[in-house]
Amino acid sequence: MKQGQDKLVISPVCGGNACYESEFKTQDGVIKTWLCMTSGYTSNTTMTLDSEALKQTLELTADLIKDLRQDHEPPGGGEVLAWFPTVITMPEKGMIFPEPIKNSTTFKGTIDWNWTCVKAIEVSKEEQSKYPDPKNPGEFYKHKMDMKNPYKFDKLCFMDAAEELGMFKK
Repeated sequence: MKQGQDKLVISPVCGGNACYESEFKTQDGVIKTWLCMTSGYTSNTTMTLDSEALKQTLELTADLIKDLRQDHEPPGGGEVLAWFPTVITMPEKGMIFPEPIKNSTTFKGTIDWNWTCVKAIEVSKEEQSKYPDPKNPGEFYKHKMDMKNPYKFDKLCFMDAAEELGMFKK
């Protein structure tokens, strides 16, 4: 897989100018991916509305993310693609994920939601046995997500959540 030129384009989800576009050359051809840094929505050229990739995504994705799906033409035009809010997990830093706002709906009757950022905290040596790594028998997690101290961000403030997580620090 070879990565092409990355650039910022206009987001079809929110109209903002901070949609990160990447291009990858694979043995099956070129795949473009997008991540809107304003709305947090993502898609790629395999997510056409009749694709196997979309069918698999819908089978494996949480209901909230499926409910928040939007369909848009990609930047620069082309076949309509399914766009979903992203979930980012960085085991030693934390997570960003969409979360419904309790007892809240929008004026259209749909679920209202926001971005939640939780930080990773170290698990002490004494506690690690309580957190086995199911993919690596005999090994234990060294970090866990601090779900007791979440940071909340508006649904159009994904970049703020990413900054809080430390995604832009070298």
